[in-house]
Amino acid sequence: VSLRAAYNWRSRFLLTESDVIFPYYSIFNEPTGQLDASVFFNIGNVLKLPGDLRIGVQGVNLLNEVTRTTQAYTGDPADLAPRSYFMNDRRFSFVLRGNF
Repeated sequence: VSLRAAYNWRSRFLLTESDVIFPYYSIFNEPTGQLDASVFFNIGNVLKLPGDLRIGVQGVNLLNEVTRTTQAYTGDPADLAPRSYFMNDRRFSFVLRGNF
């Protein structure tokens, strides 16, 4: 059995210093984090197969984090207003891996 979990965090960062639509001010991506995890089982040993055969499941964005952007509406990067929200949803994959 192989288990893995990872939490990735990124603080606010500048997406563009000048938007292409009015009011043409800076756009920032707000702080966000994402939890991913996976579990794999070696079924090659159970089935007495040569090599390494694993079956597992992977989950991405398990906390269903929403990505938010803000825009400087006065030209001052300290004055930010909500601009957009992106929901990337949770994603699950069923995986079969092998090494022979």
